[in-house]
Amino acid sequence: MCIHAGGETHIMRITMKQLEAMLNPAVFLRVHRSTLVNTGCITGAQTLDNGEFLLNLEGGAQLKVSRSYRERIRDFLSR
Repeated sequence: MCIHAGGETHIMRITMKQLEAMLNPAVFLRVHRSTLVNTGCITGAQTLDNGEFLLNLEGGAQLKVSRSYRERIRDFLSR
């Protein structure tokens, strides 16, 4: 697995589920089967026609949230 942080890429030999268990759930949200995001980097969100979300991140990056994780994002955005 590759972890992108601080402009660098780090390779770790663990599963996504193991990494998710190691991280603070108040800070990191799983948004796709292959993606965790630091909630402090989320600047906004858009709802797509198919019900999925597109997250806007600092620096202009965008991440697609899969339908299976959209309730988590909806809960996070409603706080």
